[in-house]
Amino acid sequence: MVILVKYIFDTDPGIDDAIAIMLGYLNKLDIIGFTLATGNISKEKSANNLKTIQDILKSNIPMYYGSRENNCEFMSAEYAHGKDGLGNIFMPASLRKFENTFAEDFIIDACNRYDDITFVCLGPLTNLASTIKKDKSIINKIKHVIIMGTTYNESVKIPYKEFNVKIDPESAKVVFDAGFKDIKIITHDIAMMSCISKDYIDTLYYSNKITSKFLYIISQKYIDFCKTKGIDNALATPDPTTVASIINPNILEFKPCTVTIKDDLSYVNLTDKSNLSVATKVNNKLFEELFKKTFN
Repeated sequence: MVILVKYIFDTDPGIDDAIAIMLGYLNKLDIIGFTLATGNISKEKSANNLKTIQDILKSNIPMYYGSRENNCEFMSAEYAHGKDGLGNIFMPASLRKFENTFAEDFIIDACNRYDDITFVCLGPLTNLASTIKKDKSIINKIKHVIIMGTTYNESVKIPYKEFNVKIDPESAKVVFDAGFKDIKIITHDIAMMSCISKDYIDTLYYSNKITSKFLYIISQKYIDFCKTKGIDNALATPDPTTVASIINPNILEFKPCTVTIKDDLSYVNLTDKSNLSVATKVNNKLFEELFKKTFN
């Protein structure tokens, strides 16, 4: 019997979240639901952006609000994503509706319904942690957890404050300590090494595909943000790289690790054996091939 993998995307879109969602959907990942995390921008803006992305994709995947909203206004990511979270394109409000069920209840129900769930975390870990607190049995039912977050650099004693952890370190600790069978971590450091040239992004302006043209439009603000991080004339792709590693596992190389959350910092250390593994190397050539095959 063939067991088909079902994916839940936990997201706070976000330019790179938007690209990651499109990448996953266009490469036929069976996404059964989106759960909305509060992180990059306000709940209302993130919700409308998720609706907009589905309008662009012409998809109809159920969307769920989490029961708990992070108070992260003081750490707004508008400097990277624009005031609307999609590069200041200010799309009109979508008529799509979120489900009445909270994210936590949807996750629990999905775990009871399907045999092979992969949970993909592109934002703060609030929703997954809240679900664990409500029903610990999901720890043994979710086969794989993929997380974009934390930092790892063996030469640095004190890591920098990575956004998804510092927004909600308590939830990060709950998730990393929960005991899931398999957690793969794509750190912000390694994911920022995976880039697409601005020259290629600019060619998408002329594409006949609405998804590619949309990507060009929303990317401009994030390319400007990348310059402030020392990445010139390129689009860094943290969340798209995370999703790409699901589509083609050869894009990232992982090693076993431990994760300790202390205050709002994440300390990642390599170890011999663990249910956690961290990406230590990215094959940018393979990522580019997948990206360009998807968006052209």
